[in-house]
Amino acid sequence: MAQQKVVRLFFTVDDNYITYLSVTIASIVRHASKKYKYHLTILHDGLSSKSKKAIRKFQNNKNIFIWFYDVTLKVHSLSVKLDVRDYYTITTYYRLFLPDLFPLFNKGLYLDSDIVVRDDIAKLYFTDLGDNLVGAVPDASVQLYDEFINYVHKVIEMDHTKYFNAGVLLMNFKKLREFGLEKRVVNLLKRVTFKVAQDQDLLNYLCKDKTLLLDKKWNVMPLGERVSEPFLIHYNLMFKPWNLENIMYEEEFFKYAELAGVKNQILKNREAIPQEVTEKILQGVDGVKAFCNLEASKAEEYHQKINGEPVKEKYETMDQKIKRVDEIMPKLSPERREVVNKIIELERLGKFDVDVENDPPYRHLMPGDVDYLRKKWTSKVKTMWANYYSYRFFKHMIKKGAIVIDGFEGIENLKRIKGGAVITANHFSPFDSIPLHLALRKYARCKKLYKVIREGNYTMPGIFGYFLRNCNTLPLATNPTVLRLFQNAVDTILHKGNYILIYPEQSMWWNYRKPKPLKQGAFIFAARNNVPVIPTFITMRDTDKLAKDGSIIQAYTLHFLPAIYPEERLSQQENVSNMKKENERLCKEVYEKVYGEPLTYLTEAK
Repeated sequence: MAQQKVVRLFFTVDDNYITYLSVTIASIVRHASKKYKYHLTILHDGLSSKSKKAIRKFQNNKNIFIWFYDVTLKVHSLSVKLDVRDYYTITTYYRLFLPDLFPLFNKGLYLDSDIVVRDDIAKLYFTDLGDNLVGAVPDASVQLYDEFINYVHKVIEMDHTKYFNAGVLLMNFKKLREFGLEKRVVNLLKRVTFKVAQDQDLLNYLCKDKTLLLDKKWNVMPLGERVSEPFLIHYNLMFKPWNLENIMYEEEFFKYAELAGVKNQILKNREAIPQEVTEKILQGVDGVKAFCNLEASKAEEYHQKINGEPVKEKYETMDQKIKRVDEIMPKLSPERREVVNKIIELERLGKFDVDVENDPPYRHLMPGDVDYLRKKWTSKVKTMWANYYSYRFFKHMIKKGAIVIDGFEGIENLKRIKGGAVITANHFSPFDSIPLHLALRKYARCKKLYKVIREGNYTMPGIFGYFLRNCNTLPLATNPTVLRLFQNAVDTILHKGNYILIYPEQSMWWNYRKPKPLKQGAFIFAARNNVPVIPTFITMRDTDKLAKDGSIIQAYTLHFLPAIYPEERLSQQENVSNMKKENERLCKEVYEKVYGEPLTYLTEAK
C-alpha cells in the first residue's frame, strides 16, 4: 500500500485567539481527504492546558495529527526586539522562523487563525512552487485602498498588485533556508521596523520578485465585490464576524463555528461588546489608512535605515517653508520678490490658475494671423529656421550653465508610444520645455512636437517672441473663428501621429515645485482623438549658481510617467475625468517620492 502524502500546516496563536483557531481547524478537518495525512503544528509561547485541549479534540490519529511547539526559547534567543502595535501580537512574527525551526521539512503552509477553508487544503499545499521562496495571494485590502497602494509603492518599493497577504503563505522551506531568511529578517529588524503590516511588510520586502502569486480564491477577504465559491475566506483587518454583524461571508464562519461547538459562545460574546467599542472597530480602516499615509511620508527615512544611512531631517512646517523663502528674498530682484509673494498668496487662496508674471499688453489674434498647420511656404521656412536657431540657442544656454538638466527618468514609458499623443507637463519657467525637446529628439519615435501657448505669448517681441511664433506653436485665441481653427489644427496634428505639449495647469508659477490642480483641456483633446496622454513632471534641485535676477538656478530632472489611455467603453466626459485624475495622481506620486514629503498646500494650513 502506497504511503500517504503529508500536508504540513502551521499556525501561531495565543490563549485569546484559541476559539477562532478552533473554527479554522474545524473547517480544514471537514474538507480533509482520506488520501493524505494532515500534520498541524501550533506555535505558541505558553498556551494553557484548556486551550490545548480545545484544539486536540480535532485529532483522530488516522489522518489528522496535532502538535504544539513552544517558541519562547527561540524568541528569547533573538538579538532583536519584535515590535507590535494595535491588534497585532508577537505571534505574528513566528512564521518567519519556520524554515529554521523545522530543518527536516522542505515545505510548509502557514495559515492565520481568522480563516475558514471551504475546500481540501491539500490542493493548495501541493502547488508546485518551483524556485520561488513563497506562494501567496495579492492582498485584497491593499488593492482597494489608495492609501495602502501609496504606502506599498513608497516604503516597500514594489508593485502593489504583487504585494501579498501573508496570512495564507505557502513556504518553500528548502529555498528559504538557502536564502537565509532568518538571518536576513534579524539583520533587517536591527535597522528598521515596518509599522503598518509589520512582519507581512518585512516578508514582502525580502521576497518580492521571488513569489508565486496564487489563485485569489485561496485568500478571499470580506471586502470589495463578493467572490463566487471561494476556497478560503480570510476575515482580515477589522472584518471579524465575532466583533461585527453583517460581515460578508459571516454565514460561512458560523457554519464552521457550529461544527467546532463554539457558535453560541461567539454570538454571546459579540452581543456583549459595548457600542462605543463597535464604533471604534468600524473606524479602524480609516485609522489604518491614515497610518499608511503617515508612514509613506517617512519613506526616505525607512530607506535610510534599511541602507544603514544616518536619518536626515527633511520635514518642514508651512511656516518654515515660508521663512526659507524669506531668507533668499534679499538676493532677489524686486520683480522676482513680487512674483514669489504673489505665488504664496495665490496658494493660500487656492487660486492655482492665475498667472503671476507681469506680462506686457497684447493684441487679440484675428483670422489670418496664424497659419496653424504651416501650409504657406513662408510659414514652413520660418519654422525650419526658428527650430534650427532655437536648438542652438538653448544648447548654448545649457553649456553656459543657465539651464541645468540632471537627466531623464521613465524613458521606457516614452518609447512605448506609437502614433499621436498629448504630452502634459508642470509649468514653472519659460524654459521648462527644453528637457522635453532634448528627450524627444533622442528617444521618441515621433520627433515633431507642437506646443500650445497663450495668446499673448504669440505676439511677444524679441528673440523669444520669434521662437514662440514659429517653433511649431499653437496659440490659443479668444476670437471664436481663430479658436475653431486652433481646435481643428490640434485634431489634424494628432491624427498625423504627432505630439502636442499642453500645460493643463494653465498658469506658470516661477520655480514652483508642487504639481497644481489640472484643467480639462488637454484631456478633452486626447479623449476626442482617442490618443494617449503622456504625463511628464519635472523635479528640481538647487544648484550653487545664481541667475541674473538673484534666484538660485535649478537643475531639472524630467520624469516620463506611464501613458494614460482613453477607454472605448467610457463616454468622452468619463474619460476626461478619469485621465485627469490619474495624471494628477502620478504627478503627486513623483513629487512625494522625490522630495520626500507629502503634497500639501498653504490652503490646508489655514
